Amino acid sequence: MSKSQQALSKGPKMEELLRSYFLKAGYYVVRGVPFVYEGFDVTDIDLWLYSRTSSVSREVALVDAKNKKTPQAIERIFWVQGLRIATKATNAIVATTEKRQEVKDFGRDLGVLVLDGSFLGKLAHADDPNATRLSDEEFFARINEYSLSKLDGDWRGRIVLSKSLLAKSLSFDSCNEWLGQGRFFAEQSITKGTQRETALRCLYLVCSFIAIAVDYCMKELSFHEQSERSALIKDGFTYGSRGSSGLKKVLNVAMGLVEEHANDGPAISRQVRTSVEKQLAQLNTSILGDFFSKNDVARTLFTVAKEFEQLAMAREFASHGAASIELRSTLFCLLDYWGIDRVMFSEALEAKS
Repeated sequence: MSKSQQALSKGPKMEELLRSYFLKAGYYVVRGVPFVYEGFDVTDIDLWLYSRTSSVSREVALVDAKNKKTPQAIERIFWVQGLRIATKATNAIVATTEKRQEVKDFGRDLGVLVLDGSFLGKLAHADDPNATRLSDEEFFARINEYSLSKLDGDWRGRIVLSKSLLAKSLSFDSCNEWLGQGRFFAEQSITKGTQRETALRCLYLVCSFIAIAVDYCMKELSFHEQSERSALIKDGFTYGSRGSSGLKKVLNVAMGLVEEHANDGPAISRQVRTSVEKQLAQLNTSILGDFFSKNDVARTLFTVAKEFEQLAMAREFASHGAASIELRSTLFCLLDYWGIDRVMFSEALEAKS
């Protein structure tokens, strides 16, 4: 067992082993996803799994891992099933040191897969996953090494927020939040020379979230013609999950209240409408619509997301320069949307090298 894994306590160590197992099984995996409800931090999802089973089918599974002497497995089955419902996930899994057959039977009756102590015992003898990958603890330690990261935009907070959106919704609303976070880290990778590697790791992780969410949204759009998909994706990135019609309804209600109650309400309403429409028109979301609507791009989004995540977490850092053409195309599309010059971005990377 390597020093990297020995540095982790029992719980995180088991979560890393489980993450490695599910990665090898073909899942996209994120560890430690906060579940936030109405501003309250409810809990952390130990492992958040995503898989693309077909062009029209996606699966989101939650894993609750308890590596304790008294795991209280029955209670965890109740807990994770409730969490699955709250997050609208597809499946729930409990990983427990408990070995009683009754626990597995109870889980099966409730539709929860139980990975018992026998399975975890075998997993404990698997190869150390942190020989080639950073643990989550090490990833955040890299961020904390930058002493000004809290004051300089709160890097850690941005990553925690970005993770929490996975449990909230895989939607254009989340994508638009991730686009803002991605732009921040892309700019930091250019301007913060000494922290460029950490900024790029954060950028790659956020890009993986974007790719997963767009892949999820594509299951509803797969039967449309490419031109229709392009328009719908552009609409989602411009107006969010409500679309243009939904935004107009909200705007009409808000402006109606302004016109009714504010002094010179109609004039203020016109100014606000004009300002909103101008700002939306300035968003070059057609770049995103044209790119993500392509059949060859849509087919590879899941693979690209996993590759982005691997770049972010690789122990030996390797930039996107040696990554697949599909990943680089996705990254360059996002850079174009952010208005970040590709040459400037690449030169900053070469300077690091």
